[in-house]
Amino acid sequence: METRFAGKPGTKWRILARDGERRVTAENEGVFDELVVDEWLHLEQMDENTWWMRVGDARVDIKVLPDGRAEVEIERDVYDQPPR
Repeated sequence: METRFAGKPGTKWRILARDGERRVTAENEGVFDELVVDEWLHLEQMDENTWWMRVGDARVDIKVLPDGRAEVEIERDVYDQPPR
């Protein structure tokens, strides 16, 4: 299944965070720029059509093409993992 978004990359997004019963949400407020969770998840917009993401020990490079498709490259064992 192929998903495309015809608008400007990063303008359609949503965040939900919970603290017990309290919920914090944000949606489509500007262009999404960065999300960091602990040391294992980091998503950041590098320029208008390019994103970089760390998930654990992997680096994910994402390029949004003019037709809205995303090209994704994944490289494993890039980052040291914290000791268990």
